[in-house]
Amino acid sequence: MARGCILMCDGWTGTLMHSFEYLAHVATLREESRDVAHEISCLISDHHFWDRISYYLKLIEPLVQVLRMVDGEDKNDMGYLYEALDKAKERLREKHPVAFQKWWKIIDTRWESTLHHHLHAAGYFFNPRHQYSDSPHNDGEVLQGTINVISRLSRTTEERIDAMMEMDIFKLKLDIYRDYDLKETVNRMSPGENLKA
Repeated sequence: MARGCILMCDGWTGTLMHSFEYLAHVATLREESRDVAHEISCLISDHHFWDRISYYLKLIEPLVQVLRMVDGEDKNDMGYLYEALDKAKERLREKHPVAFQKWWKIIDTRWESTLHHHLHAAGYFFNPRHQYSDSPHNDGEVLQGTINVISRLSRTTEERIDAMMEMDIFKLKLDIYRDYDLKETVNRMSPGENLKA
């Protein structure tokens, strides 16, 4: 996307703004429309405008990748949403070390008000690819969300306790979850594949 901005700054707009077709079209407009056309011509001819466009395109690129994942046809990506958003925020910090906190605050506010659901936390927690990574991210928010989902789905207290015990066995990679081959298989699976099986 930023490449298009460079093309615009490097002369394409000058060619467009001075083309016969453009000038002939502007001449046919009403006076107030000609004024608007002139303002737009000045705006898109301004290098500072394209610098700002380039900055914002680079800024939103990691977030657009998350949105594509969430908005795609394959809804099996729920368990990857936490990780994707964390990675997007880290890329923002790398690309914009001075201004990233301002953008993180906006993302976190939006996350808390609309995107964060207990089901996403449970999807993340029960995703073997995350749980069997070298450093799973099981903070209080993830664990509480997972427990809330278990509590809601359990018909009895005994079912809830059994599920929470199984959750601990899964988290600690004990019993059937300790198999090395299982861990290797999980690492080779693509996102969502483990949920389709």
